[in-house]
Amino acid sequence: MVGWAWLLVVLNSLDGIATYVGITMLIISEANPLLIKLDPFIILIIKLFLSTLFAVFILKYPFQQFGKSFKYILSFANACYLSVFLFHIFWIGMSIMS
Repeated sequence: MVGWAWLLVVLNSLDGIATYVGITMLIISEANPLLIKLDPFIILIIKLFLSTLFAVFILKYPFQQFGKSFKYILSFANACYLSVFLFHIFWIGMSIMS
C-alpha cells in the first residue's frame, strides 16, 4: 500500500509540473475552480507542497492502521491523477507537434 501512496506523490508532482508548463505555454488552462485565478507558479508551489506534505505523512504513519478501504481510495486517486496527467501530456505533445 505504501507503493500506491508514493505513486500518488509522484503523480501529483507531475501534474503540478505539467499544469505549470501547459499554462505558461498557453496550451491548457486550469480547470480546478479553486486554483483557476492563481498564478501558474503558485499552483506549482501548492502542488509540490501537497506532495511533500503527503510524503511526510507516508513516512510518519504506518498505512496498516487505515485498513483496506484506504487502499481503494489511494487506487482511485492514482487513477484520477494518471488520467489527468495523460491528458496534460497529450495536449502538450499535440501543441508541440503542430
